[in-house]
Amino acid sequence: MSTMLPIPHLALILLALCLGAGAVTAGDDGKGPPTTIPEEKDRPKHDGFLAIAKAGNVDVLFMGDSITEGWGGAGRKAWDKNFAPLKAANFGIGGDRTQHVIWRLRHGELEGIQPKVAVLMIGTNNGDSAGDVALGIKTILKDFAERSPSSRILMLGIFPRSAKADAGDRQKNEQVNKIIAGYADNRRVVYLDIGAGFLQPDGTLTTEIMPDLLHLSEKGYQIWADAIIGPVKQMMSEDPGRLIPKFNPPATVPKVAKQEEAITAGKIGVGTKALEKLAEDKNEKTADAAKVSLAVVTAWKESIDAELTKLKADGDVFAAAELATLMAANYAGEIGKGYTEQEKALKKDPAYAAGKEYQKLRTFPYAERKDPRFAKLIEAFVKKYPDGFYAKQAQELVPKE
Repeated sequence: MSTMLPIPHLALILLALCLGAGAVTAGDDGKGPPTTIPEEKDRPKHDGFLAIAKAGNVDVLFMGDSITEGWGGAGRKAWDKNFAPLKAANFGIGGDRTQHVIWRLRHGELEGIQPKVAVLMIGTNNGDSAGDVALGIKTILKDFAERSPSSRILMLGIFPRSAKADAGDRQKNEQVNKIIAGYADNRRVVYLDIGAGFLQPDGTLTTEIMPDLLHLSEKGYQIWADAIIGPVKQMMSEDPGRLIPKFNPPATVPKVAKQEEAITAGKIGVGTKALEKLAEDKNEKTADAAKVSLAVVTAWKESIDAELTKLKADGDVFAAAELATLMAANYAGEIGKGYTEQEKALKKDPAYAAGKEYQKLRTFPYAERKDPRFAKLIEAFVKKYPDGFYAKQAQELVPKE
């Protein structure tokens, strides 16, 4: 086994803050709802995926059930045009539920690849409650973070099914979607619900899009491709460790657009002050556009502050300190000073040292964590830091299977 690896670049640390450390652990010990407990289903297809993973060279990975598998059937034309050039692989298996994807992840389907982006859409086959299905999806996100920490995940809302909007199975999928939308941090995990694109204005689903009111037609796959190709390419090119608000769509007023560009380039404090001045501009169109952009920045900052609060409440002092450090770098003046004070206070907390050592343990590749010597490292860590957030998280780094 290799010696202790160095702490990765800060961006890599941030990739796994939300779901790598604080995600659910249901199913790891055979407890929890069935949606979280790994279950084998289709060994031949799984073995085929293992061969693809072993060969490597996969930048985009699709994971899911028969709807995803259909990219090789009705969706082949759209796949070849949009995703094949991106070095994409399709790991969809008909009939799969969340527990089957969990089993596949825990039995090697990511060993040999670290895709830049994974597209996940799963859950429509689960007959469980919406809450349990969501837990299954959350477990998949956690498993993915453990095995491929540099990957970003485009988590799609479960597609609509059945002809009418009031159908029970469609309503349950919508309930699941409302829950899993909260799992996105918009850096490592991005949530996107494209379901409306398959529906008629009155909410009905036609056989032209889904011939059996579940699986997509060629036209349906083209709708899917058109809806995600932009986000996939953007996620492949972005640095998820950068903390910047996103303006979508960008302002059409040149003065405002210029400040948005400055903000997305990292000059958040300066750009925000300029927008505040433009919000008082005598030109009503300029002022209104600046106010809209300011609202985006405000909402973004509030979301970061909420994440900071949650990390501190959970006991993840190291992650909170790193987040405060990044925000301090983004702002000057009183706002930046406030984040700097938070950073200093967090780094004085004894738990910060434990978190720093825990990050080193996280850098071990999943395959190396199966080595008994890794378990010894974890035992030593827990003995040194027996209490608090990181002791439990460190123990979960040891593979259960």
